Formats: sequence, C-alpha cells, structure tokens
Amino acid sequence: MLRRSVARQAPRSARTILGIESSCDDSCASVVRSDRTVLSSVVVRQNHQDTQGIHPLHAARGHHRHVPRAIAQALDEAQLTIHDLDGIGVTRGPGMPGCLAVGMTAAKTLAAVHAKPLVYLHHMRAHALTPLLTEAQPPAFPFLTLLVSGGHTMLVLVHSLDRFAILADTLDDSVGNAFDKFARELQLGWQSASGALVEALAAHAQPHEPVLPHILLGTPTFSYSGLRSAAARHIARVGGAAAMSHAAKAALAHDFQVAAFAPLEDKVVRALVPQQRGWQLPGMDPMSIRSVVCSGGVASNQFLRHRLRCALDKHGRSDVALHFPPLSLCVDNAAMIAWAAHLYWHTRTHDMTPHVVAKWPIDAA
Repeated sequence: MLRRSVARQAPRSARTILGIESSCDDSCASVVRSDRTVLSSVVVRQNHQDTQGIHPLHAARGHHRHVPRAIAQALDEAQLTIHDLDGIGVTRGPGMPGCLAVGMTAAKTLAAVHAKPLVYLHHMRAHALTPLLTEAQPPAFPFLTLLVSGGHTMLVLVHSLDRFAILADTLDDSVGNAFDKFARELQLGWQSASGALVEALAAHAQPHEPVLPHILLGTPTFSYSGLRSAAARHIARVGGAAAMSHAAKAALAHDFQVAAFAPLEDKVVRALVPQQRGWQLPGMDPMSIRSVVCSGGVASNQFLRHRLRCALDKHGRSDVALHFPPLSLCVDNAAMIAWAAHLYWHTRTHDMTPHVVAKWPIDAA
C-alpha cells in the first residue's frame, strides 16, 4: 500500500530523494524517503485532443512549462526545500529524446547549483521495481515482471537489481499503443487513458460470437499490429464507428481486450508451467518463481488482472503471487523514480556528462 507521511520530520537515518520523470508526455516529480514513505507525488498531464495523439515536439514544449511546476509542487507538498534533499533521481531513458532532455536538464541544474548527487535511472526498471516500494511483503528475487504500457510490452525475468533478462518482447506495436489506436478507430475520443475508455465500454458487452483473432500464442514474441489492423478492417466493414450501435462497440471492445490479453496470459503461463512451455527460457527454473509483477499503464486494467489470476490458477500455479502497483503508480510517475534512486544509490554521481538514452534495452542498463 502506498504510504504518505503525516509527520514530515524524517528519521535521522532516512535518506530523502527527489525523483523527476519526463520520458513521455507526463511531467512528474516526487519526494520519497528511504523508509518507503512517499512525501509527495505530482503528475502534470498534457491535453492532446487537438493532435489526436502525442506529438513529440508538443510534448517536449509542454515539459518546459510543466516540469518546474511539478518540482516546486512536489517540494511544497513534502514541506521541504531543495536543501533538505540527499540527492536527485532522474529518468535517463528509454523514452522520447526531447522529453527526456527536459527532465535531465532540470535534474542536472538543481544538482549542480545545490551540490546534490544524481542517480540516472532506467524507466522500465523503475516500473518493474515499484512493488518494492508499495507492498509490505514485496516480491523476492528472482521474479517475473510483465511490463505493459504505451511504449513497451515485454516479459522479463528479474534476477536481481542489476540483472534483467528479456524472455519475450514485441515485434512491432506495444499493447498500450494498440489500445490507444483502437480507441481512436472507435471514435471514443482522445484521452491520456484511452485504455480505460475501452475497458469501461467492454464491460457492457453481451454474449456474442468473437470477430477478432488471437495472435502469436506459443511463441516468445508479442505482436499487436495485426490485431489492430483486424479491428480497423472490421470497423470499416460495418460502415465505420459512426454506424455502430453502442452494443456493437461494446462487443468489439470486449473482443479486443480478450485478443490483446491472450498473448500476455500465454507467455506468463508458458514461463511458469513446465508442461506448457513451448520455448526454452535459459537459466530459469519455472517452479522457483513465486511472484509476477505486472506494471505499466495497461496494468491498471482490472480485466487483465482477473485474466492473469485465472490463467495461473487454471494451470496449477495458484502459489504464484501477482503484484500490481496502486493505479496511480501503474502509469508514469516520479515516485517509482525516486524509489529506484534509493535502490541504486550506490551509482550516485556528480557527473553531468551523461546524455539521454532514447532506446535502452532493459537487460543492458
């Protein structure tokens, strides 16, 4: 459970870190103590209704306006000043270069002016490690993490803080991006939570015959471009979204969720159930894994959470615990960055030369 402090006086031994996150379009700042107390977590969102999607240049310009505001608000809510901090953690990558650069510049400027050490961090590793902040009984290494967001879809074996192994990755689209584009095809409007719109619509579906195919089951890869194209073709075939009834849209949204989540369930089950393994996962004893962390924006989906639990139970792995961060920490946030800075405190530096890393494999950080 996410804990916020009422008394702001930190224990003498507690380290206090400001986290800054700007890898996509949300400008985030958070102050977190080493005793796992979140003193503040601020997210300033952008409106992309006019462009019907995230435009990198517009997003970077938004960060120039919003990052200073987010930092000031985070410190204010924590009732601290920059002088009270022990260090600053910042997302170095992966992400959109122009957006990352704004957060990196802000962090470097504060660190240089106030002589604070910096911790440069990997965005997706921070997502994977979030339950170590939020849960009273966090997952023990090694554990699996299913990272599902607008930019990534991957299944990763986390051996330790410094050893991540990719078990399955996407060939093309991410599951989050597929949801965003599907919502646009259905004319649900553009919001930062397009997936939530699809989920809410799908909840109204009545029993019907599925019209969308399941994709890439039994392989160590994800692919969502085919599903997205199949959904677009179906919408065009029935005369477009404007011609569809609410019931028809709800049925299609349900089909889309089932088809999109089937590969996620499939990979998790194949990784953890020896009898189901259709591909080799080197260096992994499936029965030794007792925890699966599911993080990223798509992890907010309650239907996905239900499907993963049912899939594991069905295949005899009810002993595996599923860990989902609080909804506010599934999406991009700086609390996970500040917490990761505590975990990687040994890498702190006063070096201002590192640049952003737009493409940064999680197993090479």
